[in-house]
Amino acid sequence: MGRQRGLTLIEMAIVLVVIGILAGMTIPLLSELSKHRHYLSTQRGIDEIQNALVGYAGMHWRLPCADTNGDGVGDSGQTVGTLPYVDLGLGAVDAWRNPYHYHVNSRLVSTTTLAALCAAISSIASGESPELRFSASGGFSPQAVVVISRGENGALDGENGDGDGSYESLSPTGSFDDLVGAVTPAALHARLSCASAGGGGCVSYTVVNRRVNTVGVIGGSYPVCTAIQGGGVGSFVINSGQTILLYNNSGCTGGSTQINFADASSADSDGDCLVSWTAAGGGSLGDE
Repeated sequence: MGRQRGLTLIEMAIVLVVIGILAGMTIPLLSELSKHRHYLSTQRGIDEIQNALVGYAGMHWRLPCADTNGDGVGDSGQTVGTLPYVDLGLGAVDAWRNPYHYHVNSRLVSTTTLAALCAAISSIASGESPELRFSASGGFSPQAVVVISRGENGALDGENGDGDGSYESLSPTGSFDDLVGAVTPAALHARLSCASAGGGGCVSYTVVNRRVNTVGVIGGSYPVCTAIQGGGVGSFVINSGQTILLYNNSGCTGGSTQINFADASSADSDGDCLVSWTAAGGGSLGDE
């Protein structure tokens, strides 16, 4: 009868070494695949949140307040906290089981009609929070709402964690793994069909000079001093996010009055996107 031959100790050691090498190659790969699945799942979650926020605005004529006590319900008047997931009918956490950071523009949480919400959206001006940039050296632009997943490290990274209402959406690095979603004022304005909703849907305002004298404007769409004739003959335009300096003379000298898009929106009581520069109080905006 022939003898059966087993593995020698050397052969067994070689097999174990090969298994160790394969395990060392496979485990990091599985870890990266798991991390990638978490990122994809969370990004899908953020996309769902953005759509749910627009849907909520279309039903309630406002955006939900932030949740500050962890119950998933927006707390009245609060703009920074965690996602009000109960209000939106969504899950509470991202793929790493962390709550989403939530910051909404304060203009958009207390309106009660579509016209008022559209006016509030149009009134959002440069420098208001939350604001977002897409590179470490880029400029910030105001947002209707910002939602952030803290990523694998469970922390708000870089600019996102300093509490000043300015956020950034960057490519992942060893020190930055936040996933950031936002709804811009322009996108919300368009999704709500504000342009066809009547009053409050203005994306620009025409300001008629009702003062007797010619005035000068600079800023916004007027990079150089521009003379605007008085007596209701002349006018200038201020667009969403713009600020204009208005002088009491055609040469843009001496003291000036700063007016912005929000000022024009507040003055436009009939929603026709027309306001006037009047003599009341030394110069002020009124409805046209």
